[in-house]
Amino acid sequence: MRKSSMIFCTLMLCAGCGFEDRVPIEMTSMSRTQPLGSETALDTNIRLDIGSLEITGSQKPDALYSFDLEYDKASYSPNIDYSPAQAGEGKLLFDLHSMHKRGVRRERFNNKLHLSFSESVPLALNINSGVGESRLSLSGLKLSSLSFEAGVGGAKMSVYEPNGIPCEFVKVKNGVGGFDATGLGNLNFKEFDFEGGVGGANLDFTGDWRQNAEVRIKLGVGGVNVRLPRGIGVKVEAEKSFLSGLHLEGFSQRDDYHYSEDYDSAPVKVSIRVESGVGGLRISWL
Repeated sequence: MRKSSMIFCTLMLCAGCGFEDRVPIEMTSMSRTQPLGSETALDTNIRLDIGSLEITGSQKPDALYSFDLEYDKASYSPNIDYSPAQAGEGKLLFDLHSMHKRGVRRERFNNKLHLSFSESVPLALNINSGVGESRLSLSGLKLSSLSFEAGVGGAKMSVYEPNGIPCEFVKVKNGVGGFDATGLGNLNFKEFDFEGGVGGANLDFTGDWRQNAEVRIKLGVGGVNVRLPRGIGVKVEAEKSFLSGLHLEGFSQRDDYHYSEDYDSAPVKVSIRVESGVGGLRISWL
């Protein structure tokens, strides 16, 4: 590379380093509460490009949902829309997206969103988080379905109380970073799909199991630890090419499946299918 070209590149990089001063961070905040009306269900679509996200049950008995948001209005714009109940179901769209302004930011994770939902209305949660940490504290909520896609960061999910209604499905897609879940058995789901990304995962399925269920785990880069409560019957199916990466405690093999010791007599039966990846899978009992 010619010397003149090297100097030009250096000048451009230096200019880029100072660009932040010309696009300062402008933090602002907003809060909103939607009163509980005639809704018999709530369908949500939540997207947060960058920032920390927290989901909880509401402490306000007369609120369908409420939120507190802090964000950099110089680089991000919120789009919030609520459609009142039609045929009993309300629809909430919450989208905090980047305006794609150029410039270098030293602090990229200033955005913070806390969303809380009524514990008396069945809730379909659809969440897409980009860069940042997510915490889903789902105890007390009536979840009819849950879809959660995490980008870059870490995510935690906890369910310490039984879901009051059947949950049709739970879908979790992890990106880059660890994923830790506790009390997944309390979700009362029929189907559970987990797709690993780059980073390990801990899936704790303790809880109040009320129905038979299917669990599908697609491994990514990083191991997955599955912990199961005693008293449920579990059948595990894994790709033959992946058996060396499968570590099971307290299972016996019959044909192409692995069964827990009390599978035949257990009141609730769970089928786990494992698709191979770079990481391994370990299943143990609590």
